[in-house]
Amino acid sequence: MAAPVLAHPPTRPSAAHLLTLWAFRTVALLQAVLFVLQPISIGSFLQGSWAAFDMHSLVGALLVPLTMLTGLVGLLLAVLARRVAVGVSVVALLMLTTFQVGMGHTRLLAVHVPLGVALVALAVWLCAWSWTRGAQGARR
Repeated sequence: MAAPVLAHPPTRPSAAHLLTLWAFRTVALLQAVLFVLQPISIGSFLQGSWAAFDMHSLVGALLVPLTMLTGLVGLLLAVLARRVAVGVSVVALLMLTTFQVGMGHTRLLAVHVPLGVALVALAVWLCAWSWTRGAQGARR
């Protein structure tokens, strides 16, 4: 007969973790909304609206500092939640967003368009992840 296995009781996240999580949720949501606006604005430009191109450029410029802020908060959250993938993701998002803006300015669309799709997906994933039990640090 095997001995019973004792499970660790569920742990509660610290106050610092919860505060950081809420800060991350806020900036990640704003970031995801702006990333989702990018293909919409460039689609409007392709339909003939120059104002949409200006919006696309402005939002792209705003995404760099916002992604820096999300990266800082995300790294802190990754440490507190012990989630390496989140830390890697926020750093990758920052580096790739900066590269993306450069590709847009040089009009290298063969890189800019597919990278933009990947960035939208990553930003939406990070925002969605922040609302899961895993982000809260729930352990079984």
